[in-house]
Amino acid sequence: MATSVILPTYTVGTWAANVDDDYGCRWVVTSQTLNSGSTRKMHTTERPFGMGAYRARSYLGARSDTVQGWCQAPDFAGAASARDRLLALFADGGQSILVRNDGLSSRQLTVELDNAAVKVEPWSDAQGFDWQLQLYAVDPRWLDTAVQTAGPISVGGASTDGLDFTAGSPGGLDYTAGTPGGLDWGTSGTGGVLALSNTGTATSFPVFTVTGPVTNPTLTNPATGDVIAYTGLVDVGQALVIDTSPFSRSVALNGVDRSGFLASAQWIEISPGSQASVQFSGTGAGSVTATWQYAYN
Repeated sequence: MATSVILPTYTVGTWAANVDDDYGCRWVVTSQTLNSGSTRKMHTTERPFGMGAYRARSYLGARSDTVQGWCQAPDFAGAASARDRLLALFADGGQSILVRNDGLSSRQLTVELDNAAVKVEPWSDAQGFDWQLQLYAVDPRWLDTAVQTAGPISVGGASTDGLDFTAGSPGGLDYTAGTPGGLDWGTSGTGGVLALSNTGTATSFPVFTVTGPVTNPTLTNPATGDVIAYTGLVDVGQALVIDTSPFSRSVALNGVDRSGFLASAQWIEISPGSQASVQFSGTGAGSVTATWQYAYN
């Protein structure tokens, strides 16, 4: 098991830096740009006959980061093996999770190799080398490695609150002492509301898992008016998973794509440093659970 020698540690799969690894090699990061915030995508058009420019909302841009350092191995063979392990990262051209742990928090960034080659410069004694990774993240947000959960909650029931004036009912407006009447306010219905919070500095996108039986399940953020409405039945034993992230957005019923069954796709999000309430409605006795991660830029 790798042993930390400096904080923070950086981990991609089985490879890690600022550690002594299982092969007797010490990996140390000497410089990196991961601590910097993401760039902004500006949307502006120059005003042709006046001062300044017209603008629309700006967004976080994808990020490109450089991480470099050195690796010291116990011998030449160890250095050659360490080089191979480094070059094997992202071998299939896909994305991997980079985890940064500073001893106080653990956050992750989904990265892949940028178009620059992995650099390896051997030392003259052949027992180590300097290295450099150029990383690219289409999703610029750091996500807390801890997953937050809300629910499960059942479909919101109809409220029957209010005074009952019906003659002959068990309740009713009846002031006669000893009779079964009286002031009857009814029974309050179930709320069916999820409370989501994001203590981070970037927008977080929840994943909703709806379990049956429920017909036409709907998720609504009353504060913004955003509605995700699914048309159809989620039967007993089935799970409808709605991922609201723009980087992995999907709607699947037991793993089968059901994006076309959305009558409304106003994707719900959790703004940085805020809370969101989500109302769950539908017909039946189903339930919903939300999962999400705090997000940071």
